[in-house]
Amino acid sequence: MSLRTFGVWIVLAGITVFFFFTSNGRHALVETNQVEFMSIFLPQIIFGVWAVMSVYFDLISADREHNVLDCILSSGVTKGQVFTAKLITTAVISLLLSFIYLTPIMTVIAGLSDVSIAAATVGKYLFPFWGYIMVFAAMGVVISVLARSSKAAMIWSLACGLILMPRFFILIVDSIGAVFNLSEKVVNNLSLISPGVMMETLSNLNNIESWITATVGFSISVVLLFVIAYVVFKNQDEYNYGE
Repeated sequence: MSLRTFGVWIVLAGITVFFFFTSNGRHALVETNQVEFMSIFLPQIIFGVWAVMSVYFDLISADREHNVLDCILSSGVTKGQVFTAKLITTAVISLLLSFIYLTPIMTVIAGLSDVSIAAATVGKYLFPFWGYIMVFAAMGVVISVLARSSKAAMIWSLACGLILMPRFFILIVDSIGAVFNLSEKVVNNLSLISPGVMMETLSNLNNIESWITATVGFSISVVLLFVIAYVVFKNQDEYNYGE
C-alpha cells in the first residue's frame, strides 16, 4: 500500500459521500430508511476501474524494472512462491480497499439513520464489492505480467477500464444483441461480463438465478485471470530485464 493508493481511495470515498448528499441517496435514506445501490457505488461505476487498476497495474512489472525480482529469484525463492505472495497480498489489499471506500459513507448512513442500517448495508455490499475489486485486481496482475513494462501496463489498464465501464459496456452489448437478434436474457447475461454490472446483480438476493450467475462469473473470472497470469509469469525470462 503506497501513499498514492491511500490518496486515490480516500478521495474516491470522499466523492462518494458528496454524491450521496447531492443525489437522491440522502433523501431516500431519511424518508424510507433504504440505501440505494447507485447512491453508494456511482463513483465506483464511473472511476472504479481505474482506481483499482492504479493499485495493481505495476504489481509485478515494477519489481521487474527495478531489479527487485531478479534479487528475489536469485536468492532461491521460486516464481511460484513469488506469485503466491502476490496473490495473497492482492486479496488482503482488496479487502482493505473495500473498507477504506465503505467506512466514510457507512459512518454518514449511521449518523443520518441508524447503526443497524449501516451494518446491514455493509453486510449486503461488502462481499460483492470485494469480488468486484478482485476481478479488476486480477486483471491488473495479468496486465502487469503481460506488458512487462509499467508504462505499457498503465496504457493497457486505461483502455480496459474504458471498455469495461458498465454504462459504456452495456451499450456495446445492446448493440451486439441488436445486430445478432439475441434474446433479452442472453443480452443480460453478456452484460454481466462487466464487473460493475456483476456487482450490482450480486448484491440483489431477490433474483436467485442472476445471483448464482454473478457469483459463478466472479469466481471464474478471478481464478481464470490469476491462472493466466501465473502461467505467463512462470514462463517469462527475467534475466537482465531491469533498468
